Amino acid sequence: MLNKPIYRITIKHYLLSVFLLLAVCTSYAQLMNHYWVHNFNSTSSLLGGAVVAGDANNTAIFYNPATIGEMQSGNNLSLAANLFSWNFYNFDNALGDGIDLQTDNFLVQPQFLSYSYKPQQKGLSISIAALTRVKERLEMTYSDSRYVDVLSKPGEEKYNTSYNFRNDFSDSWIGVAISHKISPKFSYGISLFGSGATLNYRFNYSVTAINSGDTLGEFQLSRIAEGSYSEFVKFNDYRLIAKLGITYKVQNWRFGLTFTSPSWRLFSSGKRAQRIDQQINISRDEMPAGVSDYVIFDGQEKSQLSTNFKMPFSAGAGFIYNFKSKGQKVYFSAEFFGGLKGYKMVDAEVNPDITSNTVYDTLSNKDWTSFVYAANPVINISVGYSWTLKNDLVFLNALRTDFSAVNNLKLDNYENYNSIKTTSYNIYHYSGGVEFSFKNNRFIAGADLAFGYQKNLRQIANFSDPEEYNESSGRALQGSIENNMDMYYFGFSIYLGATLNFARKEPGTKK
Repeated sequence: MLNKPIYRITIKHYLLSVFLLLAVCTSYAQLMNHYWVHNFNSTSSLLGGAVVAGDANNTAIFYNPATIGEMQSGNNLSLAANLFSWNFYNFDNALGDGIDLQTDNFLVQPQFLSYSYKPQQKGLSISIAALTRVKERLEMTYSDSRYVDVLSKPGEEKYNTSYNFRNDFSDSWIGVAISHKISPKFSYGISLFGSGATLNYRFNYSVTAINSGDTLGEFQLSRIAEGSYSEFVKFNDYRLIAKLGITYKVQNWRFGLTFTSPSWRLFSSGKRAQRIDQQINISRDEMPAGVSDYVIFDGQEKSQLSTNFKMPFSAGAGFIYNFKSKGQKVYFSAEFFGGLKGYKMVDAEVNPDITSNTVYDTLSNKDWTSFVYAANPVINISVGYSWTLKNDLVFLNALRTDFSAVNNLKLDNYENYNSIKTTSYNIYHYSGGVEFSFKNNRFIAGADLAFGYQKNLRQIANFSDPEEYNESSGRALQGSIENNMDMYYFGFSIYLGATLNFARKEPGTKK
């Protein structure tokens, strides 16, 4: 009769552990929470994307399809190659006081290919493009083994800890656009993109404490305690996205507006999700060892899952002011991204056979393997400047923001659900370089510097001051989770691009 109520108390503390895990593990790596990560290694990149009103050149199909007609006469093939992109991440006190995580990645990738031409119909321009809107990869690992007194039995135990994180996310688009120049002052355009987003995400930690114990004759008695957690998600999501743009010119000013639709889901493939939580041979002062053991395991794939990655509606506005006598231009663009209410990005079947009946009955949220996502509204801005040094050489530079859409995020009806561990820090960019011409072809060369930080985040884990069971965090073999993790990000990119012009002979011109 005494064991039953003790067991129920243990399960409640297990639930506390799960819910606190969901609440505190939300700030690790960059995923899809930044909308202005994109750099397409073209003139628009050097101007920080401040090209809603024009001068987007080969990337007009993405920034504002109304400006496609600004391309040079003839057929234009644009090639962009990212020479390299190097990103550095540092998480101070991530796994406990004085236990930091550092990592970096090096990416080499093509990001943009487009082709545009002007048919015989006056004022019409058509463009097709394939681009990588965002490609991120972040991996972090940690392991350690030392002797520390963590179990209730006197003496030190072998204390082994490990942490692994991987987050690969890419979003590639292919689209077609048409623009119509109604008058020398006014143009409009429409783009339609097909998008393929791929997510490959893993998160796990494991902690064990091993006490060699006493000997009984020739046998050694030992106790092994463990607390571990892991989750995994992988899928490909295919969508449609439309964009409408307009531009208006008056004297030295140009103005632009764009409207981007929410994404329309087509289908998903390669769907897999898994989640495991276990606690073995953990005791507390008022109960014997082992009574708080539990294992929860579920893995689903294919038709058992439904996946969906949404993008919000957005609206952009910008202007360009041309100092004609000085060969200089000032650019400004801002884009508002609507919020996304909490939804199931991974919708798994509710499976009652994932743990013991007693543990399952006490779960307040039995939708164990589903993952939810939400996003706050954000506004990003970019300010650019160009200076024509001579006819075939232009210097360009810009500052832009890239605010996270998950800062202080609330999931409302999904607060008790699991979510993918992603970033909550803002990024600030400075880009600069030159554009030059050679035999009617355009080339660009430049660089981008990015910096982001966030202070006083919740720790991922606490391996620095462990105890057998921590009441405040609800975790086994760890210490209290504190708000003292500081995160820093630095990125450096160099990129090259070329727009090749195949000009056709205009009627009435001489050879």
